[in-house]
Amino acid sequence: MLLVSKMKKTLLLTCLGIILFSFSYGQATIKGKVIDKKSGETLIGVTISLESKPGVGVTTDLDGNYTLILPDASVQTLVISYISYETKKEIVKPIMGETIIKDFALQTVSQDLGTIEVQAKATRAKEYYMENLKKKSAASIDFISSEIMKKTGDVNVTAAVARVSGVSINNGFITVRGIGDRYVKTTINGSRIPTLDPFTNNIRLDLFPASLIDNVVLTKTASPDLPGDWSGAYISLETKDYPDKLSINAETSVGYNNQSTFRNVLTSERSETDWLGFDNGFREFDHTTFAFTVDVNAENSSDPKAYDMFVALGLGDYFTSLGINKSTKWDKTYFNLGLVQLGLLDKEFLTNQKEINKAMEKFNSGTYKVQAAENANANAIKSAKSFKNNWTTRKRQAPLNFSQSFSIGNQTKLFGRTLGVMAGFRYGSGIQYDPKAITQTVIRIDKDGSPVIDSVPQEISKQTNTWSALLNLNYKLNINNGFSLLFMPNFNGVNNVRDVVDDGGGADETYITKSQFYEQRRQLIYQFKSEHFLPGPQMQLHLDASYTGGKSNAPDFKNLQYLRNADGSYQIGGSIGNGIHRFYRYLTDNLFDSRVTAELPFKNSTEVLSRKLKFGGAYQNNYKKSDQYDYGVDTRGRPFPNGDVDAFFDLSNYELQTNTAGNKEFTQFYVSDNRPSNHTFGKSSVIAGFAMIDYSIIPSLRISGGMRVEKAYIYTDITAFHALGLKADDLRRIEKGDTKIINPGKLDELNLLPSATLIYKLKKDEGAPTNLRLNYSQTVVRPSIRELSNTKIYDYELRQFVTGNPDLKQARISNYDLRLESYFKSGDNISASIFYKDFRNHIELVTFLDVSWQNVDKSNVMGIEFEGRKSLIQKRLEFRANVTFVRSQTTFVRYTNVFGNTFVPVDTIKRPMFGQAPYILNGMLSYNADSLGLTLTVSYNIQGPRLAIASVTENVPDIYELPRHLLDFKITKKLGKYFSASVTVRDILNAPVRRAYKFDNWDTNFDKFRYGTNYVLGISYRF
Repeated sequence: MLLVSKMKKTLLLTCLGIILFSFSYGQATIKGKVIDKKSGETLIGVTISLESKPGVGVTTDLDGNYTLILPDASVQTLVISYISYETKKEIVKPIMGETIIKDFALQTVSQDLGTIEVQAKATRAKEYYMENLKKKSAASIDFISSEIMKKTGDVNVTAAVARVSGVSINNGFITVRGIGDRYVKTTINGSRIPTLDPFTNNIRLDLFPASLIDNVVLTKTASPDLPGDWSGAYISLETKDYPDKLSINAETSVGYNNQSTFRNVLTSERSETDWLGFDNGFREFDHTTFAFTVDVNAENSSDPKAYDMFVALGLGDYFTSLGINKSTKWDKTYFNLGLVQLGLLDKEFLTNQKEINKAMEKFNSGTYKVQAAENANANAIKSAKSFKNNWTTRKRQAPLNFSQSFSIGNQTKLFGRTLGVMAGFRYGSGIQYDPKAITQTVIRIDKDGSPVIDSVPQEISKQTNTWSALLNLNYKLNINNGFSLLFMPNFNGVNNVRDVVDDGGGADETYITKSQFYEQRRQLIYQFKSEHFLPGPQMQLHLDASYTGGKSNAPDFKNLQYLRNADGSYQIGGSIGNGIHRFYRYLTDNLFDSRVTAELPFKNSTEVLSRKLKFGGAYQNNYKKSDQYDYGVDTRGRPFPNGDVDAFFDLSNYELQTNTAGNKEFTQFYVSDNRPSNHTFGKSSVIAGFAMIDYSIIPSLRISGGMRVEKAYIYTDITAFHALGLKADDLRRIEKGDTKIINPGKLDELNLLPSATLIYKLKKDEGAPTNLRLNYSQTVVRPSIRELSNTKIYDYELRQFVTGNPDLKQARISNYDLRLESYFKSGDNISASIFYKDFRNHIELVTFLDVSWQNVDKSNVMGIEFEGRKSLIQKRLEFRANVTFVRSQTTFVRYTNVFGNTFVPVDTIKRPMFGQAPYILNGMLSYNADSLGLTLTVSYNIQGPRLAIASVTENVPDIYELPRHLLDFKITKKLGKYFSASVTVRDILNAPVRRAYKFDNWDTNFDKFRYGTNYVLGISYRF
């Protein structure tokens, strides 16, 4: 019923969209773009008019676009004219209500005359558009277009980008050219957005659906007009652009997973809005209401707990009036004064021990102590019962996976000016499940070097619900000025559930662990862009501003462990395993990113020798606030009959009970470790300026480069310590029970970042050039706010605490890149790249006592990439492939545990850099039978073993993620003019995701799981 309801809503939206834009059908319209045939650049101010009515005409805007409305449906001759260019004429035969697309490539009058060249519309989602951009770019770029995403059936950007040369995927994050996610920066339309992750410096690209993206551009060589804090790749996700005429796209797909669909899968109790990608408060807890239990059972009149007892009986103000408070050293005289206030002792008998004893007897035999215990713990009982009894995992039947996307776009007139509109929406839900996963822990390394391991079976599931929307408005004030507004909300909820049964490698006892980790992420992206052209100096101005409000919450992350003895009895709490915890984590991550760029041609610039100066500035500001809470349950050693989790944690157990001494006490209660370091904030700002030239010395030789200057400031601290104004090294920065001073993290750096690119055209054919590109640049990578913050956060994947390091330094990288690329008139191409990167103060996440980040003095990475495309059988069969070979090396000091937690350096060793895959192979074979409306695509990916968890201690080995063969297939069939159907099979081989300890033959797993093969049926409508 839910599926039918969603399809009805989609059809209704489609009908409304058609009605909304149908007013544009009342007249004939011609639209298109005009470019320079030689350079491929857009031409501003070109006149397009009617030969029969010269007064009816328009000029191209600053993007080279034009829109001409015809007065009637008669055959017309268009005249396309521009100063210093040959005038062209084109005959058109309009139909009322029709929009005709006509793009023109003009030649200068100095060139040989030729025929008019009418091309297909330059749509950013198309492959040819991106190929042309790649040819003309001064930097070395790679891309994945929407056209290719549709062929492969990739549903999100993570899956799509994995097909680009040099790219590997690690848990939703990408590595480029063997360099981990911290050296890769991701943007939306060129503007930075927050990461929403406390452990990494890049964005999980699975937040973004492929259906709302035109293309993804990966810039692999630096230039001064780009930010300087990256090295592997600078990625821009280009959102859907508005079309030249009414366009409607709707697609519904349902998927069957052979391991989860219609099976009873592991899950947890869920909120009513989980299906929308966020929790409605079901998992939440009001942390301001938490109250600790208070023991007011004073053993004698000198017991300091007596003060809390009398306060609970309402005598707090009385003792305050006497100057007695919690910190006052308690005296039995104070107890006697309390007896007087309760009416149990006359004031004149304060020194009469006989009367005092009588009063004490009345006090102990009455209800005073019971009432005190109940009064003192009323809030503790209330807060304990505010937590839900949802400690155990559940089972439910998994439905079909489902996705729905819809988009509509058009151009219209507003106040006589062109308004372009694009709106889109995408929703998806899916379940992955493996009942036979395993996890293993290396207990120790024997003298012979062999590992002693504990192999543990586990049952895991991952339930994902996500939705994204897009609204893009583009308004032309006049031919030289325009602006656009974009709003893009993204919501993503992931419910990870894990059951682990650990028999300790055959021991009599069995540890049972149940983990429930729900994380919801929200991004609200607002972007503004304005473009201007100044005719006098021929200057182009671009202003971009972006603000993203981001939140990532992990409410009620529960970790429960208990013991089953050999005789079948159960134990829980106390020193059993990792105890009983529920964690809450809240991250606010707001980021503002802006830049202004001016482009000015030199006076001697021509269409043949393009020469221009580019300069500008940028400002970026990021604010983060992190709050986390840790609650445990003190079970007081209570018995755990039959291992019944629901009964043991029943809310009725959080009550006061009368013990054998007649006092009131809890059978179990909540405790909290809410220390100051659980609440941090951070801010960073980057101010930048740059100047560069792009200069063609001769037609075959072009140089591009300049200097970028960046001033970066990062500061992070414990919220409470900052509010008190505590300076660094202040002893008050030591938390209770610890000996370490928690200082603020700070970075203040000024960086000069030069870069230069030389492009030599070995073959000068504009349609099929052969280019040699040589690039050098210096870039930096700064530690993030989180990494500088000296606090701990528990990571679900690593199953360990991750601690920040306020002493981290920024990394400096020298980048060298050589690329040879050749294009052919057939549309085929081939390229080869060689790259080398030298790192100073490289930053890595390593395992020590906890997991933390550290600087490595010297590291390097080198590699080679090959990429190509070949069409066969009259272009019906197309083969694409790329392969990357990478070698990296980092040097670091290894430690050993001498005694306790005292570590001393042992030696210095070399190993690959974190996240580096030694090889990556992507292949795609696509067959198009246009006469049948049939397209078949097979795609393949494999990545070499890459370091996933690094260790710096000699008795703990590194952990690598091993190669996995990923094979996908998709077939699409057109059904008439507007409809099509598709069948996609993802992960045909169902190869395991496997992480293993670095021993011979990779036989010792760290963990291993499969998520099944997905069979997806899709129906789409395109108008």
